[in-house]
Amino acid sequence: MNIKSIIALRGRMFDRFKRFFANPMPTRYFVLRFLDHRLNLLGYEEKLRVGTLEREHYGYCMLEAAKLAAKLGHTAISAIEFGVAGGKGLLAMEHHAGFVEQETGIKIEIFGFDMGTGLPPPQDYRDMPYLWQSGYYKMDKAKLEERLQRSKLIIGPVEETLRSFIESFGSSNPPPPIGFISFDLDYYSSTVGAFHVFSGESTSVLPRVICYFDDVSGPCEEAYNIFTGELLAIAEFNAASDYVKIAKCMGVRFYGGNIPREWHEQIYFAHLFRHPDYQQPINNYSTQLPLV
Repeated sequence: MNIKSIIALRGRMFDRFKRFFANPMPTRYFVLRFLDHRLNLLGYEEKLRVGTLEREHYGYCMLEAAKLAAKLGHTAISAIEFGVAGGKGLLAMEHHAGFVEQETGIKIEIFGFDMGTGLPPPQDYRDMPYLWQSGYYKMDKAKLEERLQRSKLIIGPVEETLRSFIESFGSSNPPPPIGFISFDLDYYSSTVGAFHVFSGESTSVLPRVICYFDDVSGPCEEAYNIFTGELLAIAEFNAASDYVKIAKCMGVRFYGGNIPREWHEQIYFAHLFRHPDYQQPINNYSTQLPLV
């Protein structure tokens, strides 16, 4: 290992150390994390709750999507990342997908959409150019493809590549219905284009698609707001669409003993109200509550 590699490794370790201790949590969670890292004591859902795995929000979303798919009688789902950049997110999705398949029996196919050449030039103020500019987040496609084991990279402008992808659901060998989408295209304009993913037939999606939006929450300097970026794209989509709405998933941090995390504020659902399975009951237990 050369000097540069050693310095880079020390930097990564220091960053992880800072992130670990920057998040307030009870001492018992530190102990659980420590023990699980070394002895692999916890089940997958407990790992997600405690935060012993990288990018646990991907795992949480794919797990919930797979649970819904199972209740609706599906055997597989598609998971999409819009905005792959260097590829760490896609690799994390692959890692979590293995756990989710073991937990639920639902097969997961993963697709990553990206320009490959970095961000295009911002179109106007709605793309928040004070945060992002042309060429940011360029992909080393060859290097990433060497590490990917199950994901399919789809390279090109999302407006073009997504059209072909949606059409593939009408083919003789279609992908499974989409259950989870991570939106991380940064720009308002690119996110608007990605929302065409909901324009296909009902066979292309589950009736409720769990979505993670990367750029809706952050520090004051990023100044996320409903008049620019992903939040504006969501608001305009909802205003223009009568039967598909994108809504925040309320109260995630309050259930399952979760440690409050930023990603709890970044989870949404696309509701497809006219989907033939939207009203299908998903609970098989009695909801009667007798007085005695």
